[in-house]
Amino acid sequence: MLDLLIKNIDIADGSGKPVYRGDVGIKNGKIEYLKKIPQCADSKQSCPSLLSAVSKQEPRSEQSGDFEQAAHIIEGKEDELLTPGFIDTHTHGDLQSVLDPFVRTQLLQGVTYSICGNCGISAAPVSSKNFSMLKDYCSPVLPFDNLDEEWRTWTTFAKYLESVKKRNPVFQNGALVGQGTLRIAVMGMKNRSPSDSELEQMKKLLDDAMTAGALGLSSGLIYIPGVYSGADEMIELCKIVARHNGFYSTHMRSESNNIVEAVKEAIYVAEQSKCKLIISHLKVSGLQNEKYTEEILQLILDARARGVQVICDQYQSNKGSTTLAQLINPVFQSEGSQALVRKLSHAESRQKIIDSLKNDVSYENYLRSLGPEQIIIVSDENNPEFNGLTLKEISDKIELSPEETVCDILLKNKGNALMAVTMCDQSVVDRIFKFPYAAVGSDGIGAGSGKKTHPRAYGNFVHLFQDYVRERKLLPWEEAVRKCTSLPADFIGLTGKGHIEKGYDADFVILNKNNIGTEASFAKPDLPPKGIEHVFIGGKEVVRHSELVFTE
Repeated sequence: MLDLLIKNIDIADGSGKPVYRGDVGIKNGKIEYLKKIPQCADSKQSCPSLLSAVSKQEPRSEQSGDFEQAAHIIEGKEDELLTPGFIDTHTHGDLQSVLDPFVRTQLLQGVTYSICGNCGISAAPVSSKNFSMLKDYCSPVLPFDNLDEEWRTWTTFAKYLESVKKRNPVFQNGALVGQGTLRIAVMGMKNRSPSDSELEQMKKLLDDAMTAGALGLSSGLIYIPGVYSGADEMIELCKIVARHNGFYSTHMRSESNNIVEAVKEAIYVAEQSKCKLIISHLKVSGLQNEKYTEEILQLILDARARGVQVICDQYQSNKGSTTLAQLINPVFQSEGSQALVRKLSHAESRQKIIDSLKNDVSYENYLRSLGPEQIIIVSDENNPEFNGLTLKEISDKIELSPEETVCDILLKNKGNALMAVTMCDQSVVDRIFKFPYAAVGSDGIGAGSGKKTHPRAYGNFVHLFQDYVRERKLLPWEEAVRKCTSLPADFIGLTGKGHIEKGYDADFVILNKNNIGTEASFAKPDLPPKGIEHVFIGGKEVVRHSELVFTE
């Protein structure tokens, strides 16, 4: 007898093939039984004559009778769709999974597996002498401040994974090692290439992490200290990842004026190291750069044709989110965030920063390329009334220039504030969404911390199906499901995930196609998603009618 039988429901099995009507049976956490139900033309109802014909061709066996009995039965409803559990390829939930074994922000939108440690930022491995520097580095993205004593003990990646495991988490999290974290552990924030000895130390830490269970390596090549790293350094590290059949996820060196060169560099690193590559949150920033969209997608196709294993991921918004300090030239940040705050408090160095914000194009200067109208303050704890306002609105309100306003906000928040920026026209996001090798990553920064964040952290997946599929019909349901499930699972090598197939893990979602969506906004980013009727992990129900089901 089955543990669970879901009867007569529409199924998008993750492959991208058309939705079909069927039954799914679960036993011992696996999909044990699948049955396709023939449909009458122009009808959602099963066709008696076809079912009769099938039964004559396939006599009912004692085994098939067993599969029609179950301890629990769910009858499919007219507007419901059963899919594999969604896979979020890009999160920053390294500490969230320690604090909340349910990871509510993910489960409630149908995500059953996510990957943290992106953009070069991971919670481990920790160097005891550089812990304060690591915490400063991580805090804007991992804003949890009550784990210091335990966090200090994560001197190896294995110890971090043990801390997660001992919580017996319901949610499934895969983790990357951040290249920035490796650099801090070995050489702090130094603005130079590593020595041979330092590179060997980083490679050893990475090799140990991969052996312990890390999925791969991430980089943030616009952030310090990643910005100080060259392609040769990344190739040497990625060779270690390739040896373990992992993958390399990169926040590239540029997503705007130099995006073509940045994509070429990422592919070059993957090709030379023979490592799988995911280009993180692919976008083309700046209206003047939209012309590069087709060129970078073609670069990915050409690389794949040469045998390079490469895909990208994307969040479904034309507004990106990162730390406000990212507006500042990296040369002012080479000693860490506390040193930056000191520089902002002194008139001479502050003026140099302001001049750089106004004129410098040697780095990814969003303030100059996009303008203060396109920058939204997401989290300013010192002045919460600024949250949700543009930098232009705040500047006008306090009667300071946008450059001075940036300096003031960073100074008063000790360097720790979040912003969102309008990166590009929505049409660019739409084009990348339709690219067949674009997976889905929410890039949820600070989700579950109680602090303001980008609404994508709480609703990216339900927004995808609401806006891009149901309302604007950019892709059919089955193709959008593939991008959230089998595309990343098969690429990464997540055995037993991403498909509704016999023998696969019973991780799946039942969603309401007419109701799925979110009303989350920058003002209210944590509003709960709608339309997720059931979520199962390993055959155990964890969400029912958009509410968590707490089971031991």
